[in-house]
Amino acid sequence: MKALEVPKFLHIESRTVRYTLYVLFGIIVADGLLSQFLVTGGYGLEANPLLAPLVGGESFLAIKISAAFLATLLLWIKYNTRPRSVYTIAVVALGLYTTIVYWNLFVFFFVLNQPV
Repeated sequence: MKALEVPKFLHIESRTVRYTLYVLFGIIVADGLLSQFLVTGGYGLEANPLLAPLVGGESFLAIKISAAFLATLLLWIKYNTRPRSVYTIAVVALGLYTTIVYWNLFVFFFVLNQPV
């Protein structure tokens, strides 16, 4: 059953690093979903100039999910050669995306629900 074994270069012993990468992927996807909802509803704007023309289109979420997958896969593969760098990059990215998602949630719950 050698075909079912995880290759050595993809094996990460640290549960903390694995979960950090899982959560990073999830929060990038959550950012995409919130951005799509807020921009198509007319409640906000996409700050990323590369993604701004794509928001609201059919391919935005596919591109966002694919990019999130590729970014976390790259970090996953590189972990065994540069563990401290990869973990630092993952934690910083997780902090930034968490801040962005909380900001989007703040806009959604507090700004949009104000009486007119």
